[in-house]
Amino acid sequence: MERSELNLLIQKNYKKIFLLSVKMLKNYEDAEDATQEIFMKVYQNIDKFKQESKLFTWLYRIALNHIYNFSNKKRNVKNLNEKNQNFYIRTNETPEKVLYEKELYNKLNEIIEELSPKQKEVFLLRYYNGLKFDEIAKILKKSLGTIKSNYFFAMQKIKKELEKEQLLETKEVS
Repeated sequence: MERSELNLLIQKNYKKIFLLSVKMLKNYEDAEDATQEIFMKVYQNIDKFKQESKLFTWLYRIALNHIYNFSNKKRNVKNLNEKNQNFYIRTNETPEKVLYEKELYNKLNEIIEELSPKQKEVFLLRYYNGLKFDEIAKILKKSLGTIKSNYFFAMQKIKKELEKEQLLETKEVS
């Protein structure tokens, strides 16, 4: 692989891998470190890429493995601090809306943490990284049906918990 192709791969995927790292590690600084280490691994091992799958599939597999290893090394991971939570809040909103969004954000993170590891993995790749189910299946080396099932049950749990907390309104069909 040419250096220019590798640079393009990094530019195209850095933000996605970083956001995945933030969501899984729950710590901004750790996510920065992990993301940099992931791309160093990619750079050091690019010659081992056998082209049996798409390049981004290989990249995400490296990313997930590294994030799990990174997380295992740091068992006492801190939650995102206020500075990082405010990263998502826009300044032109009413205080009520900001408070609601912050409460929703915090609850959603709690619920995601309660998902089974398989559901959490699929949910993060689909919801935050926008990957298609077939792409996730290739990355995780699982069947398409398993991936869809894990996502469905993750969404059901999230919906149920948000409704229970009255953070999500249910609409009755008449």
